[in-house]
Amino acid sequence: MGEARRDQRRAGLSGISSALGGLLIFVLCVWRIRCIGLGPDPDTDAYGHFVIARQFLETPGDLAIHWVWLPLYHLLLAAGIALGAGLDHVRYANALLSSGTPLLLWWGVRRLRSRVGEGAGFEVRWLPPLAGVLAAAPPIVVTMGTTAQPESLFALLLLGAALLLSLERYAWASVVLSALVLLRYEAWAVAAVVGALVLWRRWKGVPLSRAALACLVAPGLSVLAWALLRWLDGGQWFGFLRQNQSFAEAARAQAPALGWSEIERGLEAAPLWAWSIGLVCLLCGLRRTWRLTSGWFVLLPLSIAAFLVLGWLTRSHLGLARHWVCLVPFAALGAANGMAQIAQSCGGLRRRAQAPVFFLLSALALGLELRALPEPLRQWREHTAEALLDRRDAGRFLRGVAPDVLILCDDAAAEVLSELPSARFRRNYLGADASAEIRRWARSSELIVMSAAGRLRAALPLGELVYGDPAGDGLVGLRVPHGN
Repeated sequence: MGEARRDQRRAGLSGISSALGGLLIFVLCVWRIRCIGLGPDPDTDAYGHFVIARQFLETPGDLAIHWVWLPLYHLLLAAGIALGAGLDHVRYANALLSSGTPLLLWWGVRRLRSRVGEGAGFEVRWLPPLAGVLAAAPPIVVTMGTTAQPESLFALLLLGAALLLSLERYAWASVVLSALVLLRYEAWAVAAVVGALVLWRRWKGVPLSRAALACLVAPGLSVLAWALLRWLDGGQWFGFLRQNQSFAEAARAQAPALGWSEIERGLEAAPLWAWSIGLVCLLCGLRRTWRLTSGWFVLLPLSIAAFLVLGWLTRSHLGLARHWVCLVPFAALGAANGMAQIAQSCGGLRRRAQAPVFFLLSALALGLELRALPEPLRQWREHTAEALLDRRDAGRFLRGVAPDVLILCDDAAAEVLSELPSARFRRNYLGADASAEIRRWARSSELIVMSAAGRLRAALPLGELVYGDPAGDGLVGLRVPHGN
């Protein structure tokens, strides 16, 4: 009878913890949705993706519009735009996707633990919600869920691929991997590791199903198909990679180097000893994580981390913090497994110490994570409310342009924030030949040209300045008469 009551009490506590974990994930989702309503997306790259998707609906055969980016996110955005979605609808969708990632981890860990039957009873009940909550509350995960950037979708799909591989659902894993390699370049490293492991197992004589072999073939065929389409469209073979390298090198040359200020911001979010505890738990949990997931939850994040570090060293990407968001669920599971491992070791030294140590470490980790959350979220709310004031003003100006006047605009944020239909715009980047480009378009219609002051100064004699200050570094508008 006493044992039955203890089991009933544990089940009740487990239910309460699951409810509290679900409530936290729900509250963070609501916070994202409310934050989106405060102002426009602060990330200007999101507008670039959105405008490319608008352009794709008008000229689907022009693959050069994708520039250095892979096509899948633009195609998904285009589908949403065709159904009437705006940029904020994409942000709301990402808020839901960001909430779905910890829930998927929660479900996946429970499924994996029930499949392998590993761990003490309290671990089976408590480890899945702990991993899910740890994955839900890092500040960068919460804030990225308010943008229209592809990282939230990428994180969800990457976690899905890892779970499918761990559960040996290889057919579906090959589909998700094929999508990932057309979404972000980091997935190429993931596909390479998966393919290498499949080949290694085949070399070792392990019988492999056709579905497992598809995990080797399908992602590579997807990449080759995209490269072939770009080549048939007039580009060079894998020329978009060279474009990406040139773009990253130019952007990195203008950006400040990583310095003490970046480290200080990390230490403001959590003290050094808190980071140290997290790292120790993560390292202690590697073996358990490997055993639980057949190695996939270790190999896949390591492949992406290696890709990001190598890309930073070779100056082939910008090295932004948001590129690491997709690794948070894997780190969360590793840390949760580390706490379970430390608790098991303590239990070996003293009976009945295992569960209390596990709960103490869990409470400490969650407490530190939640303590670090309010200040970054407050700053992000303020940043969103004040974001892109100059682009908002430019958008209001463009809304006042007569309907029969063509708008030549190379600033994606100004275009999207104008809320004008896509057909009003012509999108040509105004570089050194800005004057010739403006004259070409002015032959057919009166123009309003909206671009950065530095790019339009040489073309000011072509028309009348109607917006902005050409002496500054913001946006300016130039009215160019028909036939000029």
